[in-house]
Amino acid sequence: MLAAALIYIFAVISPGPNFLLVSRFAAANSIRAGVGASMGIVMVGLMFSISSVTGLAVLIDNYPWFSPIATLAGAIYLIYIAFLLARSAMKSADPAAGKPQAMLPMGFWRAWRTGVLINLTNMKTIAFMVSIFAGFLAVERSLLEKAAVIAICSSFEILWYSSVALIFGQSLVQSLYLRYGRQIDACMAVFLLLFAVETLLMLRW
Repeated sequence: MLAAALIYIFAVISPGPNFLLVSRFAAANSIRAGVGASMGIVMVGLMFSISSVTGLAVLIDNYPWFSPIATLAGAIYLIYIAFLLARSAMKSADPAAGKPQAMLPMGFWRAWRTGVLINLTNMKTIAFMVSIFAGFLAVERSLLEKAAVIAICSSFEILWYSSVALIFGQSLVQSLYLRYGRQIDACMAVFLLLFAVETLLMLRW
């Protein structure tokens, strides 16, 4: 059980679209927006965790079309986010506010929805969950053990992304973002675009 939880934890803290999403929303908008994105990511992670220990792999085997369609949708959405970031980076700074124009004004619920969509359409997340919990379920597990490993993984994910939102939402970090926001958005756009292209190249129909 601890082995599965540790693998999950190390995967969560590795840089990726989720980290970029939370840090960007917190730095460009507010801690509230960063936490909103975090809750959306965690909700989908929890859903996939529960599904994985209750037969998600069987569902994927029975409906082979599900994986490529979800992968394609996820890649397209990442490209859309990359486009918004690139557009934000190319816009001139707002002379009144003294900062780059926002990608999109983000409150808690809009950030939450974006977090849900990015994680929900990421087949790498689904494949990752299935692979982790397939090993965990190789041995007969009680309902309590299944609930415990899901609780450990989800609790850490909440703690990690909420901490990222709190750190990047601090005034010092926000001031750095206001100063270098265009460059940061450009780098994020390139990263997300490359991630989406990699995902599309791995697509198998």
